[in-house]
Amino acid sequence: MAGSSVAAKVKVGMIKRLGKYFQNIFNDYKAAILETVQDSREQSVKASVYFTGLVAAGILMKSNPSSADLEDTLLQSAHELSLISASIRNKDSDSFVDNLRTAQRNGCLHHTNLGLFSLVWLSEYRDELDLYDAQCKYTQLPWYQWHKKIVDVGILGKFVTLSKKMQDYDVNLDEWKDKNLT
Repeated sequence: MAGSSVAAKVKVGMIKRLGKYFQNIFNDYKAAILETVQDSREQSVKASVYFTGLVAAGILMKSNPSSADLEDTLLQSAHELSLISASIRNKDSDSFVDNLRTAQRNGCLHHTNLGLFSLVWLSEYRDELDLYDAQCKYTQLPWYQWHKKIVDVGILGKFVTLSKKMQDYDVNLDEWKDKNLT
């Protein structure tokens, strides 16, 4: 019986220590929150700027388009272009979407999520290719010219360049030049 009472005392002592540990953590977080509220009341402009920044970052992260969104948007744009005649189709829109679709088919179109926004970029070779030119770092574009590979930026639920190119996809400017109206 003496052995079981010692085990019970050890168990109770361990539970008390865990309770004190979590109580200390709770007290630390409570003090940090109270100090934050007090500081935000004293410096309301600074607190509102921080709060606005956090809310904006949250909105950007929540509405950041994914790789699936890129595929859907690209497919929808190609479909919209296919529904209109080639004579009234905007050449810029058609060539941009066609280049992206070709790169996607070849495995050279990539989507990189950076948290607040996304980058869509082209590579010369698909990732699985084991040719010397595809693997050698000396034949690749230098790191300081990475921006030349970017073809679109995704932010707030849309891809900026693709949306801009598809804005007047059904207006062929060459058609109007022939009639001397512009």
